[in-house]
Amino acid sequence: MDRPWLSFDLDHTLMINPFRRWVFPEISSWLAPFLGPGDQPMERFIAERKKRLEAQQLSASYDWDDILLTVSAELGVHPPFTIEKLVRQHSATGKIWLFSDVLPGLSSLQTKGIPMVAATNGFAKYQRPVTDHLGLTPYFKDFHTPCSVGFAKPEPQFFRFAEPYSLIHVGDRLDQDILGANRAGAISVWIDRDLPAEWHELSPKERCFHPLFRSRVEEKLAREGWHSPITEENLPNYLIVSIKEVLTIWKNHH
Repeated sequence: MDRPWLSFDLDHTLMINPFRRWVFPEISSWLAPFLGPGDQPMERFIAERKKRLEAQQLSASYDWDDILLTVSAELGVHPPFTIEKLVRQHSATGKIWLFSDVLPGLSSLQTKGIPMVAATNGFAKYQRPVTDHLGLTPYFKDFHTPCSVGFAKPEPQFFRFAEPYSLIHVGDRLDQDILGANRAGAISVWIDRDLPAEWHELSPKERCFHPLFRSRVEEKLAREGWHSPITEENLPNYLIVSIKEVLTIWKNHH
């Protein structure tokens, strides 16, 4: 066996960023006076992003600064800030945080000398201020983002960075992390910290054969807005409840 690389999604897999609670509300407050009655600022953002997704411009759909400029130009105004600046401003204690299992889990992997990278759809300029503040950055050999590779999850090309080595990818989204990893021929690991306690007694592999596994997948995909038939590409190779379980999976493939 070769020495597999490990890649981790960031948002909701390792950490919570400031977008939903801090960045987007600040943008909404600034845009609101320029809109008509009943017009919601974030609806403009969502519509512009949806347009890019439908045009298969996946990388561009995560360029929040460009989306802000596009929406602002439609209203004939110019923003007094960049989203990158807002992210830096709000990357502060109490506004962003790590899940409790992350640092112990990553530390155990790091002590084994396992190559780890961040593989996220968030542009580096939005992610690095958060990972720097949370102390995550030193764990990663590199950051692979749409702005650096030109693709976004679930495009399989996004995951080619590990070649010629094999790859184990860990993420929370079935429609992006798991689908993309499977299409790229990587080992896919779905993290679901909300699994019922009875599942915890099972191994990450055994959980994928639990009688309620399929329904749990269906429920998660529905929340993600998935409308296509569910196939093997949507199903993870492993299901974990903690980053601490990743080492065992890596050993199985080393």
